[in-house]
Amino acid sequence: MHIRIFLLIIAFNLTLSYSQDFNNAAKHVGAGVVIGGVGGYAAHKIFPGQRGWTWAGAVGSSLAAGLAKETYDKSNSGLWQTDDVLYTTLGGVISGLALELLFKNTYRRNGRSGKGCGCLVADGSNNATPIFIPVVSEKSSRDIQSQIQVSFFLE
Repeated sequence: MHIRIFLLIIAFNLTLSYSQDFNNAAKHVGAGVVIGGVGGYAAHKIFPGQRGWTWAGAVGSSLAAGLAKETYDKSNSGLWQTDDVLYTTLGGVISGLALELLFKNTYRRNGRSGKGCGCLVADGSNNATPIFIPVVSEKSSRDIQSQIQVSFFLE
């Protein structure tokens, strides 16, 4: 939680320290939110239940999009703006936070009970296979293995 607050403080300081147009910064943050949301959701579907991959998908996809856009700008106009990459990545962090809150509520709503929870749940259906119990008599050859085989074949 402390890391998220630290990242938000840095993001707001970036807004104040750079003399970039606010509309351009808002466009980059918005694009980062959309791209990060798609990347984080895809990572969540590929790796279900692993929060780290959701964050990596959200932040990584927005960072890759920001780097790709600035590479394109550098080749066309010769101008690289690192703050545009940071704003786009900030949008990915925001979408990662939103996805985590959304999926945390989904996990809580689904609960930890039912068939997929990994806990012991009594099932009312009687689909169990019968248990084989060998019958060993006292008047036998005292070979337990042969007695078990005979009782299995006789059942």
